[in-house]
Amino acid sequence: MNDTEPKIESNGNGYGVRSAWQPKPRLMVAGTEHAVDLSLRSFRNEAEVHAINCALGQTGWNRKRAAKLLSISYRSLLYKIRQHNIAPSVQRS
Repeated sequence: MNDTEPKIESNGNGYGVRSAWQPKPRLMVAGTEHAVDLSLRSFRNEAEVHAINCALGQTGWNRKRAAKLLSISYRSLLYKIRQHNIAPSVQRS
């Protein structure tokens, strides 16, 4: 076990309890101008943002229809829009 992994202690009922949990360091690609985050969470977030933006674009920002396209509930879509700070793009004439 390395130093970043939490210690697992028994709580007497057969289940392990994590103490002093700290996240593992994220994998970063060095040698580029900016470090790139290659964590699974960042890829999932990018994919969610892309899928939501595509669905909203296809439906003209009709969130109910976009949620149906994505096969998620309307409330889940609203939560994800807020979570990822997704806003309609401004059209310049």
